[in-house]
Amino acid sequence: MSDPGDERELAEAVEALKAAEERVAAALRAFLARDPVTGRPVHGRIGRAADITGWGQQRVKETVTPELAERRRAQRDDGKEARR
Repeated sequence: MSDPGDERELAEAVEALKAAEERVAAALRAFLARDPVTGRPVHGRIGRAADITGWGQQRVKETVTPELAERRRAQRDDGKEARR
């Protein structure tokens, strides 16, 4: 049987993890902000952010741009339905 204390500890750890991920996402958005003069992304920052966080480049991109993740998910779902 599960100890209620263990379950509470797990729930608290998950909440702390979610809060930490939100802080990382906010820091990534600032780190990967486009150059205000040119409007272009700063060269090499996605790879550096992936190295710092230990996440893959795709996860970094999707964290900074949630619309990208949604678009990729939709394309994946469309591809699955086309194969059926």
